[in-house]
Amino acid sequence: MPDNTAGVPVVALKKTQESYFNILKQYSSLDGEYLEIGPDIGLFTEYCVRKGKFEYFWLFEPNLVVRQSLEKIMSGQNYNIYPQMFDFSLVPNNRISTVAMIHVLDHILNPKSMLVDIRKKLTESAVLLFVTHDESSLLAKITKNKWPPYCLQHPQLFNPISIQALMESAGYKVLAITKSYNYFPIVYLLKHLFWTVGLRKIPLPKINSFTLPLKLGNIATIVTPMALS
Repeated sequence: MPDNTAGVPVVALKKTQESYFNILKQYSSLDGEYLEIGPDIGLFTEYCVRKGKFEYFWLFEPNLVVRQSLEKIMSGQNYNIYPQMFDFSLVPNNRISTVAMIHVLDHILNPKSMLVDIRKKLTESAVLLFVTHDESSLLAKITKNKWPPYCLQHPQLFNPISIQALMESAGYKVLAITKSYNYFPIVYLLKHLFWTVGLRKIPLPKINSFTLPLKLGNIATIVTPMALS
């Protein structure tokens, strides 16, 4: 299958992923061992490699088409890329200091079970970042049933209240839930606005260099493991 970012200009994607990384670095020391589930072509991972001090990278990505892109980013690092999604038996217990899941939690049938499994692999002070769609967002309310995340590929959709409840039920303390920025080329936004109202044939210039940071329907959640009683 194509990577998850197909069709969106890379310049905008990189700015968006950097905005997620800037949230993570407020809470994580960016050292120790790093676990990412669903890194795709590795845009977020690259910031962790270049700006972090991680000793080891554990990457779980089932899409074999993107493996070459990931391996290029990981050149010179200590890492493993696994072609499955959730077999965390491959990761030693009590080792992971930072976890990232960017638009993955929405796709999981049983997220609580997965979160409980990950918890065994974490250090006591580990920090986890989740980026998900926000079904309570203004954009979702405006577009109603035409909101793109309403699709079969998203068996879960969250809002700040429901994601906090999920994390606490799985043994995590929520440190922050914040609306996250996405960067979009102006022409890209106009095209999708026209599509929403049924105007698909209006010609637009192919200019992708001008981007806008907008809080359009995503939330970033930062958690840490609760102390075991």
